[in-house]
Amino acid sequence: MEIREYRIMYELEENHFWYKGMRKITRAIFEKYLPKKKQLKILDAGCGTGRNILFLKNFGKVSGIDISSNAIEYCKKRELANIKLGSIDEISFKDESFDLITCFDVLYHKRVKNYIKAIGEFYRILKPGGTLFIRVPAYQFLFSNHDVAVHAKHRFYQTELKNILKKQHFKILKLTYVNSLLFFPIVIERILKKLINHHDNTSDVKDINPFINFFLQIPLNLESILIKYFDFPFGLSLIAMVKKG
Repeated sequence: MEIREYRIMYELEENHFWYKGMRKITRAIFEKYLPKKKQLKILDAGCGTGRNILFLKNFGKVSGIDISSNAIEYCKKRELANIKLGSIDEISFKDESFDLITCFDVLYHKRVKNYIKAIGEFYRILKPGGTLFIRVPAYQFLFSNHDVAVHAKHRFYQTELKNILKKQHFKILKLTYVNSLLFFPIVIERILKKLINHHDNTSDVKDINPFINFFLQIPLNLESILIKYFDFPFGLSLIAMVKKG
């Protein structure tokens, strides 16, 4: 990821509609599938600037790894402990170390040498019966300037992710697209930008007007309610909640 994008992430993760909305969706999934009233041992694999670790502390004791020294520095600014430099496809933790592993928008990055191997590593360090939560951007045809700015190489399709998880012997609890209510406006915007050959070397995550920020969070808040009851057939992201047998 471009260095400036770490600073933007650090500054906006707390209140930006996308980050807040995605945390609500994640919480809804956790409340349905994670053990109740249990302090879990958690790894955030590819922890970025660390805001999700603060969220994950609601569910247990959290460690984090990230391949970027820039990301680690921002984690230190948040005064987070148990954070270290490391790659998700060569994880240094021992077998069966964690109850829960989270991987938020990391598998599609260029610096992940082999995302299939990374998922195998997640399986290895999960305890029996442990759970893995993955979020990845969806649909390769949506690859855009945003993905270039964050050093992405691959967006996923649902069937593709499902097959990878099954080959790694995970039991699928939940696999669905999300950020669905904003899907068509974003698709139209990205297609138009491609048609006019629009070039922008920054990501889509930007500081926006507070009223617009509030308005855009409403669809994600609604999805956080609906996602407990059914799966979405399309969306800008994919999430998977899976269990080690």
